[in-house]
Amino acid sequence: MGEGSLPRIGCVAGVFDLFHVGHVDVLERARQFCDRLVVAVLSDEWALDAWGARPFVPQLERAQIVGHLRCVDEVVAVDAVAAERLTGVLGVQTVFAASAADGVLGVAELAGLPAGLITVLPAGRRSRSPILRAAIDQRQSRSSVA
Repeated sequence: MGEGSLPRIGCVAGVFDLFHVGHVDVLERARQFCDRLVVAVLSDEWALDAWGARPFVPQLERAQIVGHLRCVDEVVAVDAVAAERLTGVLGVQTVFAASAADGVLGVAELAGLPAGLITVLPAGRRSRSPILRAAIDQRQSRSSVA
């Protein structure tokens, strides 16, 4: 970053329920492409609307888990992903979309944002835990957003 230039602020939005290694991969990749990473943790109500079920872990706890990662600079709890809040209030310049990452928003879920604001990242690893995979797969069978 050059002297006097503003840091590039990036954002990843998601539910981050049943936190696993794939979430870590996506967040670490996103952090490589920005100077400051903001993570927007979506509300239980958002998940209920999108998935037809509440997350296993409440929003406050999910936000606390994500906030303890070294690659995350700030966590905000949100009810929706709104361009005005991200760019205006938080100063976000890039919103990272993840392809096929459990509970991290992809391009389709970010359709309300200007296309020039979105950067697509590859998905991270999948959890190898059979119990965790079964819970995630069950939720995904109810919704394309999971």
